[in-house]
Amino acid sequence: MKVTDERTGEIFVARDWARSAVEVRVESTATDGARLLRLTGEEARRLAALILFHAARLERPRTILVPPHAEPERRSA
Repeated sequence: MKVTDERTGEIFVARDWARSAVEVRVESTATDGARLLRLTGEEARRLAALILFHAARLERPRTILVPPHAEPERRSA
């Protein structure tokens, strides 16, 4: 899979030649060059789940936090 992003350049996702890991290569537009990540199958599934979890949260409406009301002062009899 290949994804193009205007900020980071291109992102490539593929299996390595031995089919033992997933390689994620992020091409950079900066002078530092490309980054290469090798993930095991478990790591790749966890990363995918984390991305899907946060993507789903983006679609939810934002809730506004309301501060709790001050409790009335209690008086003893």
